[in-house]
Amino acid sequence: MAVEIRALVLRFQLKAGFRPEQPRVPPGNPDGGQWVAEGDGSRPILISRRGPRGAGQVRILGRWQAITPAQEARLAVSVGRMREAVRSVQKREPNWKPTPQVYETVEGLIRANEATAQEAMLRALQLRLPRTGIGPYAKEWLVAPENNRRFTRPEQMEIDHIGRTHGCHRCGVKTPGTPRGHFIGDHQVPKSVGKPSRIYPHCWWCSNSQGGFLSKGRH
Repeated sequence: MAVEIRALVLRFQLKAGFRPEQPRVPPGNPDGGQWVAEGDGSRPILISRRGPRGAGQVRILGRWQAITPAQEARLAVSVGRMREAVRSVQKREPNWKPTPQVYETVEGLIRANEATAQEAMLRALQLRLPRTGIGPYAKEWLVAPENNRRFTRPEQMEIDHIGRTHGCHRCGVKTPGTPRGHFIGDHQVPKSVGKPSRIYPHCWWCSNSQGGFLSKGRH
């Protein structure tokens, strides 16, 4: 179990998913040489071309937008990681699909790819380990702080309110079970997997259970 968790995290952190045999648009086409979606020889997923001064462009929502070389590299990496993560999930769950993302800019597209990859990473972890990920009783959440700080008193009160209203997001119990009577903030995704974006209320029992599984993967 520990080996699987560590391998999963390292795989998505280090592997960008580049493959020489990846399908591309045939030469002669205006988008010739660009990547295409698997199983589809005509629909480009990443389109870039050079203008008269070497400036790159990418098509988003049917419109060409300027893209810097740095953005183009980040975009390529985000596409590779996203596809690798989704492919890993669909090996075990063929009908799984990520949540559709909305974007209008190059940076938005990169963030959308990263969000999809993170969602797929968490789903892959859920398929391997029980009691991880967002639970069936999840209704409301807090936005995770940018840094790894302690909750402020208002934030803790809000987590407690959500927990007493909807229960622990994993098991539904409305009693936290902690010595001070506070619900535990559960970061999703877990910090050991990626950057958290949401915090849900966790009871003591579910927090202990999930923490044990994830700590084995970190050591």
